[in-house]
Amino acid sequence: MSTILDHPAAQELLDDATLSPAAVVSCRGRLTRFLQRYLPRFYRQEQRELATLVIEGRLSGLDRKTCEPIANQAGRPRKPVQHFVGCGKWDDEAVMTEMRSNVREALADPTAVLVLDPSAFPKKGEHSCGVKRQWCGRLGKEENCQVGVYLVYAAAGGCAPLDRRLYLPREWAKDKKRRRECHVPEEVKFQEKWRIGLDQLDRCAAGLPHGWVAADDEFGRVLAFRAGLRQRDERYVLDVPCNTQVRDLDDSAGAANHSLGDDCTGEDRAGTRHPRGHDGARERLAPAGSRGRGRGHRSRAASAIPPTSSAHDICRFMRPPGRPPGLQQSLSRAHPEGT
Repeated sequence: MSTILDHPAAQELLDDATLSPAAVVSCRGRLTRFLQRYLPRFYRQEQRELATLVIEGRLSGLDRKTCEPIANQAGRPRKPVQHFVGCGKWDDEAVMTEMRSNVREALADPTAVLVLDPSAFPKKGEHSCGVKRQWCGRLGKEENCQVGVYLVYAAAGGCAPLDRRLYLPREWAKDKKRRRECHVPEEVKFQEKWRIGLDQLDRCAAGLPHGWVAADDEFGRVLAFRAGLRQRDERYVLDVPCNTQVRDLDDSAGAANHSLGDDCTGEDRAGTRHPRGHDGARERLAPAGSRGRGRGHRSRAASAIPPTSSAHDICRFMRPPGRPPGLQQSLSRAHPEGT
C-alpha cells in the first residue's frame, strides 16, 4: 500500500527538514545564549541543568532522542531526566509565554500566517500517554501513534512554534488508571483537535500581529471550526473536501447550494476528466449552513492541488479581496505535517 511518503516531492521535503549535528556546531554559542533566556523560567538549578542536557541531547547525533539515550550519552541517571520531562514540577506555560514573546520580538509581521496542524508520532507500545490506533499523517495511514496539535507562526522573516498540545483520545480521558499512570492533570479533558486549535488561537493570537489562519482539511471540514474563526474575525485559508456544500451569497433566492467540486473538473481531448485550475477566482460564497457575522468574499482555488487530491482551498477575506504580499511566502516557510 502506497503512503504519502511515496509522493515524488515527499523525500525532497523530508531531506530539507533534516538538521544534522554538523549544521549546528557553529551555532553552539548562539544556541547557548538563546537558552539563557529560558532557563530562569525553571525553578531550581537542577531543573535548569536538566533542561540544558535535554536540549543538547535533542540536537545531538543520537538515533533515538528519548530520555534514556540522552541520559546515557551525558553519563547521567535515567530517572531524573525522565521525571523532569514527564512530570517535573516546572511551569511549561511560563516557558511557552517567553517563547511567544521571543517570536514577537524577532518575527512580528502583520501579514504573517498562524498555521494549525495536527501531527502524529508512530509508537510501538500501549503505555505512552494518548497512544492509540488513529490516523498518522506521517505514514499516510491509520497506525498506533500519539497526536499533537501545533500552532506555528509563519512570516516573511522565518517561522517558529507558538503552542502545542497533546491530543487525549476520548477513551484515554475516561480511563482513570491510565491517566494516573501517565500523570495527566485533572483539568485536562477530552477535546476534539479543532477545539484545541481554537483554544491555542485564543491563547496566542491576540499578542501577535498576523493576517491569516491556515489549516488542512481535518480542521477545514468542520463547520464549527470555520464559524469559530469568523466569530474571532480571523481571515483564513483552509483545505476542505471537494464535496463541501457552499451557497452563493449573491443568489437572492438562496437556492444555489452546490459542491466546491461541481465546477472544478473539465475534460481533455481524450474525454478524461481532471480538476480544473482556479487561480484565486473570487466568488461570493459561504459554506452551506453558515450564519451570522463576517460573511465575506471567499475564493476557490485548485491550481496548486494535485489531480489525486480530494480537497480544495476555501478562503475568507474580511477586508476587500486580495492576498497580502506575504501570504504565499509565509505559507511556503511553514510545513507542519499535512499543511
